[in-house]
Amino acid sequence: MLPRFLNTACAWGVGIALSSLIGGAVHAADFPTKAAPLPYVDADDFWTRPYLFGDLGRTRLKEQGIDLGLTLGNETVGNLSGGDRNTAANAGQLWFGAKLDMAKLAGIPGGTVGLTLVQRFGDNLNTEAGIPALQLTNEVFGRGNIFRLTQLYYSQKLFNDQLELKGGRLPVGSDFFFGLCEFINLTFCGGQPGNIQGGYIYNWPVSQWAGVVHYNFAKDFQLSVGVYDANPNYLTTDDPTVYYLPGVPHSSPASGVLVPVELVWAPKGPLNGTWRFGGWYDSASTIDGGLPGIISTIPGTGGVPDQNLGDRRGRYGVYESILQRLTVDGPGAVGWYTFLNTTVADHRTSFQDYQIALGFRHTGTFSWRPQDEVGFAVGTTHVNSAALSPNAGGNEVPIEVWYGWQATGWLNLKFDAQYVINPGGRGYNAAGVKTDNAVVLGMRTEVHF
Repeated sequence: MLPRFLNTACAWGVGIALSSLIGGAVHAADFPTKAAPLPYVDADDFWTRPYLFGDLGRTRLKEQGIDLGLTLGNETVGNLSGGDRNTAANAGQLWFGAKLDMAKLAGIPGGTVGLTLVQRFGDNLNTEAGIPALQLTNEVFGRGNIFRLTQLYYSQKLFNDQLELKGGRLPVGSDFFFGLCEFINLTFCGGQPGNIQGGYIYNWPVSQWAGVVHYNFAKDFQLSVGVYDANPNYLTTDDPTVYYLPGVPHSSPASGVLVPVELVWAPKGPLNGTWRFGGWYDSASTIDGGLPGIISTIPGTGGVPDQNLGDRRGRYGVYESILQRLTVDGPGAVGWYTFLNTTVADHRTSFQDYQIALGFRHTGTFSWRPQDEVGFAVGTTHVNSAALSPNAGGNEVPIEVWYGWQATGWLNLKFDAQYVINPGGRGYNAAGVKTDNAVVLGMRTEVHF
């Protein structure tokens, strides 16, 4: 059975890579792993140019104030052990982005209009293989295979860029938290607080009405504050104006506001970095499923539970995120980098109450391949000891390693391996049956059009 699975997984991987070359495309904020493509050069050829279809006039548009991006990303993964069965799954997303420089277009210095549209597709390996993991083993899956407005905002910089005011439809991770996504396991990807508090911190591609202030109060230091509409209707894949309980449709207004606060230190120089320290408060009154508590009912429904209400007022947490260059081993980006993320959510309301992730990446590992990279990471997600689960008090521990091959100027492939210890926290599935640790192989494809 295993050889047949390996042949199937390899065939799927090659098929996905080829389909990436002929399909449409886009570039998602939690998906990209490389720096933005280099500026288009008239003399470049098919293999070195940054875009599959060439410039197509985008350089001239950017000079006029219109910056466009189009990228396709796929993650193909399969488990060799763990879960109920060996199988493979693919998920991905299309991303279209546009930024309008209002100084060039309308004579408004410091003004920017941003637009991001995302279409996700595919399947969740954890579900397909029966792996009871807390974190996705193909992180790009999630929030519904639908077309979403991920960003639509206006940003205005004032006082020589010392102050930025931003408002519109925004994901929290666009302005707060750790935003890189260079790994396939969700533990090491995107806005970490949303990884363990996804019920009310909506990571990309979900957006909310929000207002954000960034204030550069000293050299290399920035203070940021945001206010986000905390409405669970943003998660729906149907009508976003109506919240549904089984058999009882009813209007569900915003359940509160989410307020993140973040201090950033961004040292410049050869060993540059970004150090984030912050916290958040959500005014909603509720707790995660799987924790003890009294759930309120909807008036007039005869006892139907209202998942928006509960007996715990307010939810909060703190986090740090460090992204730091460690060495300069050659020109440009060649060298070692590291990240360390820690998030702790309040014990009263959180089923998953902390997550830690440590990772390393090296760019230019081989002198003849200066854009190729290697990466390694280890992390842990903890289940609240008060949880009503056989996994209570346990830690899920993923380990991941990959090799990134910059095949052309517009195509990047990552060959990836994960080992997930104690999926679910102690390895128990929903039926209370102990499962094996999971071994997952995968490939990520990213194409810039």
